[in-house]
Amino acid sequence: MPGTPRTVTKLIEVLSSWLPSLRTRFVLLVAGLFVALSVVMIMVASYLDLKDEEQRVVSDARAIGATVSRLAVPHLTNHHYLILEQELESIAASGVVELAQVLDPARAVTIDSDPATSYFDDLETLPLVQMAFDTGIEQTHQSRKGVEIALPVRDMKDDQVLGVAYVSVTRTSVDGILFAIWGRNIVITLVLLVFCVPVTFHFAENFVRPIKELTQTAHTVSAGNFDAPFPVERTDEIGVLARAYRDMVATIRNNMARIHELAYVDPVTRLPNRESFRQHFNGNMTAPDGKPNRMSVLFVDLDRFKRINDSYGHDHGDALLKEVAARLRGLLNTVCHPLETAIGSGSTADAVGHGPAGLSPLVARLGGDEFAIVMPEGKSATDIRTLAEDLVQCVEQPLEISGLTMAVGASIGVSTYPDDGEDYTAILKNADIAMYAAKRTGGNRACFYNEIESDTRARERIRLEAELKTALLRDEIRIVFQPKIDCASMKVVGAEVLARWDHPERGMLAPGCFIDVAEESGLIAKLGDRVMELACLQGRAWLDRGRSMPIAVNVSIRQLEKPGFTARVLEILNFTGFPAELLQFEVTETVAMADPEGVSQTTKPLLEAGITFAIDDFGTGYSSLAHLQRLPFNTFKIDRSFISRLAADHHSRSIVQTIIAMAKSLNYEVVAEGVETEEQHVFLKEHGCTTAQGFLFARPMPADRFESWSRGFLQPLPSAADRGNTGRTGSHFAA
Repeated sequence: MPGTPRTVTKLIEVLSSWLPSLRTRFVLLVAGLFVALSVVMIMVASYLDLKDEEQRVVSDARAIGATVSRLAVPHLTNHHYLILEQELESIAASGVVELAQVLDPARAVTIDSDPATSYFDDLETLPLVQMAFDTGIEQTHQSRKGVEIALPVRDMKDDQVLGVAYVSVTRTSVDGILFAIWGRNIVITLVLLVFCVPVTFHFAENFVRPIKELTQTAHTVSAGNFDAPFPVERTDEIGVLARAYRDMVATIRNNMARIHELAYVDPVTRLPNRESFRQHFNGNMTAPDGKPNRMSVLFVDLDRFKRINDSYGHDHGDALLKEVAARLRGLLNTVCHPLETAIGSGSTADAVGHGPAGLSPLVARLGGDEFAIVMPEGKSATDIRTLAEDLVQCVEQPLEISGLTMAVGASIGVSTYPDDGEDYTAILKNADIAMYAAKRTGGNRACFYNEIESDTRARERIRLEAELKTALLRDEIRIVFQPKIDCASMKVVGAEVLARWDHPERGMLAPGCFIDVAEESGLIAKLGDRVMELACLQGRAWLDRGRSMPIAVNVSIRQLEKPGFTARVLEILNFTGFPAELLQFEVTETVAMADPEGVSQTTKPLLEAGITFAIDDFGTGYSSLAHLQRLPFNTFKIDRSFISRLAADHHSRSIVQTIIAMAKSLNYEVVAEGVETEEQHVFLKEHGCTTAQGFLFARPMPADRFESWSRGFLQPLPSAADRGNTGRTGSHFAA
C-alpha cells in the first residue's frame, strides 16, 4: 500500500498468511475495533469520572464548610467555644474531614477539630482563613492531597462577619480512583465482548456465506462446468458481482465455442476440419486392450472443381462444396444407420457421430476441394469398396447452384490402418497417393493403396523419388529467372526464381514433374534449400558486377514447418554474402492462411533480418484481413487465373481492381502474374498495379540469358498489329 511503512506492510503480509479465512479476519477486525473503542471509552470515562470525583470532593468540602459556618454562628455570638470545639471534633471524627477550624477574630481565638490543641492555644492563622476574612468571600484551594475551603461566618440578621470557618477535606488518591474506575469499565467491556463475539461470528458467517457460494461456483466454472448457478437473485453487491460474473462466464463460453469452431470446424461446409480429423483419427488408433483399431481412410478429391471455381467464382465454388459436403454426410449417415435414416430419428450429425465397435465414422474437409472420411473396423473391405463407389456416384450427380447446373467428379484414395501405415501422417499420405493414382487413370473412381503397388505409375513415382534424391546429391537442380517488370517505367525490377531438374535421361524437367514427389517424400526442404542457395549465389554474382537484382524464391509449407528453417536461411545468406533486403520469399495464400500464427512466428526473425515476403496466388484462398495485418507480407501476387480473364470477365476485372485498391490501402506492392497481352498490361498499369510478369515480357530463362536479355529490354512494346504479324503473343520479349 502506498505510504505504508515497510514494517507495517510486512506485518500485514505475515498476518494475512496466518489468517487466510475471510470470516476469521472479519471477526478479528470487529473484535479489534471493539477492543480499541473500549480502550478509548475507558480512557474517556476515567477522565470524566476523575473530574466528577474532584467536583464531588469540592462539593462535599463546600457543604461541610457551610455546615460548620452555620454551627459557628450562635457559638461565636455567645462565645461558647467549648461546645463548638466538641462539635468540630465530632465532624472530623467522620473521617472525611481532616481539619475543621473556626476563627473568632474579635477575641483572636481559633477553635479546631484537633483534640491535641485547645482554643486557649495561640495558633497561627492560616493564609486561606485570613484571605476569607479580609475579602469576606469564600476561598477555595485544591491540591493533590485534598480541598481547603474558608467561608466567612455571617450573622444572618445584620450580615455581619463574625468569623471564618475553615474545612480541609482529604481527597482519595488518583491511583486508587483510576484503579476503581478502570476495574469497573473493564468488567463491563469483558461482559460486552463475551456477548458480542458470538454475535459477530454469526454475522460474519451470514456475511461470508454468499461469498463462499460465489467462490465455489467460480471453482466449478474453472473446472469446466459453465452451467454452474450464480446467486443472481440477490439485490446487494454480491448479486451485482454474481451477475457480472455470470455475464463474464457467458462471454467466455461463447468465445470458447467460437474458438473451438474456428479451430475445428470448416467455415464453408461446417464439417470438421483437418485438425479435428487428425485428432479424431489419433484418438481412435488404440483399443482399450492396447491393440490397434483397424480404420479405413477415404481421401476424396473433386474432379473439375477448379474449372468451376475459376469460371463462376468462389461464391459458386463454396456453394458447390457445401452441397458436396451435405451429400457425403448424408450418404455416410445412410450407410452407417440405415434404420435410423429410414424412420427419421435424429439428425445427420447425431447419426454419424456414433459408429460400430465404439468408434465414430467422420467426414471432414481437409482444405480446398479435398475431403476425408474415416471408417471404423465394423466395415469390411468389401463394405469400404462399396462405400467408395457409392461416394463416387453420389458426387457425380448434377448439382443446382444458384440456378446453374454443375457437375463434378470424385477421385478417391483408400488406405487402411495399420496395414498401410503406422500413424496418421502415413495413412493420409498413402490415401493421397491412392487418390492421385485414381486421377491418373481418368478420375471419378476409387483406388486402394494396397492395390497400386504393382501399378506401373506407382512404381514410376517411387523411382522418381529415388532419382530426385540422387539429383540432389549430384547437383542436377538448376534455376531459371522470370523477370518482374515495373508497369510504369518498364524497367526490370526483379526476378522470380523457378526450379528445373536437369534429368540425365529426360532432359530439363519443369517443377510440375517432381514438386509433388518432393512434397510427399519430404525432399522439398532440401530442394528448397538448394534453390535458395543457387539463387543467392547468382544474386551475389550480379551484385559483384554492379547489378542489384531483387530475387523472389517460392517457399512451401513443409519448409516453413521444418525446425531450423530460419537458421538455414540466415546461414545461406551469410555463406553467399547476398543481402537479405534483396531476397523475397513467396508463400501461397492457402499456406499463409492455414496457420497464420505459425507463419508469423517463423517469419518474424527473417523479417527482422531484412527479408521481405509476398503472398503468391492471392485471391484463390480465404484471406482474413485481420490475419493479413498480423502477417509480415508486403506484396500481393495476383493469381494468373484472374489476369487471364481480364478481357472477357467483368468479375475478374472487379477482383483485380479490388486487390490493387486493398494493397494500396495496406501499403502493399502488387505483382500481376501471367501477363500475356498488351491489353492486360495496359489495364494493370491504368489501375495502379506496381509490377507485372508473364510471357508478354519474357519466359523463364537461365541467368546468362536473363542478363543479356535485360540489357536490351527497354524497347517499345509491339503494337497489336505487330504482334499479329509475328503470329504469337508477346514474341518480341519471349525468351
